[in-house]
Amino acid sequence: MLNHDEAVGYLNSFDGIDPEVLQPELLSDGSWLLERREFWASLLYDGADEELLDALFGGEQGVFDQMNDLWREIERTGNWPVLRLGTQAGDFALAIWYVIDETEGHDFMVLPGDGRCIAVAAVAAHSYGPGLSWPEAQRLVERGSLGSPAQRLLLLVRALGDGDSMTDMVEQVAHALLAVGNAACPRETAVEAARQLLEDRGGNWSMHGDVLVCDNEDAARRLGGLPPEDLLKVTQALQ
Repeated sequence: MLNHDEAVGYLNSFDGIDPEVLQPELLSDGSWLLERREFWASLLYDGADEELLDALFGGEQGVFDQMNDLWREIERTGNWPVLRLGTQAGDFALAIWYVIDETEGHDFMVLPGDGRCIAVAAVAAHSYGPGLSWPEAQRLVERGSLGSPAQRLLLLVRALGDGDSMTDMVEQVAHALLAVGNAACPRETAVEAARQLLEDRGGNWSMHGDVLVCDNEDAARRLGGLPPEDLLKVTQALQ
C-alpha cells in the first residue's frame, strides 16, 4: 500500500473526478489479485495477441470475458487496488484505477521514500512509457517481497522497455509467464508473448549527468519529460 502522503500525491494527479472520492481510503491492498489468472490477463491485455494470452491465462472463458468479470468484482469493492513491491526505500507500485462505466487503467509509480509518488508509466487510454530499464527492473525483482520473483517481474512488464537487453528480457519474461500462468503452455507461445509485450515499449537508456533517461518520445523519463528533480529522484531510487 501507499502511505498517506504517497496516496494523496497520487490521487491529486487525477482531474475531473469528485475530490470527495479521491481520498486516501479509496486505495486498498491489491495483493489478493496475484493468484487470479484473470488479473494477469487484464494487466497484459493489448500488449500481446489475445490468443497467446488465452493459452497462458485463459480457462473455460476467454481472457476478454475473464477481464470483464474481474473489473466488475473490483468495482464492487469500491476501491482502487495497489500492489507495492516492498523494496522499502526506493520502492515501486502499481495502482489499478477506474471510473465506473467510463474507463480504467494501470499506473506505475516510483516511491523515492520521501512521501513523493512519481508516475513513470501508464497503460490506459493515454498510455506512456517505458518507465524502467532492464537493470532497474532486475533490482526491483530481487529486492521486492511481494509475491514470487516471477510475479514481481510480470507486474513490471508493462512499464519495462530496454532495446539493449531484449534477448535477456524475453527469456526471463517468458519464464515468468509460464511460472505464473499455464505451465503446460508451449514455451514458444510464452516467448512470442514476451517478445510482443516488450516490443510494445521500446527504447534505449543512457546517463545524462546524474540521471538515467530514455530516448522513447512517449517516456516520462525522457529529457524534457519529468521535471529534472524528479528524473534525479527516480534514478537514485532505482539504483
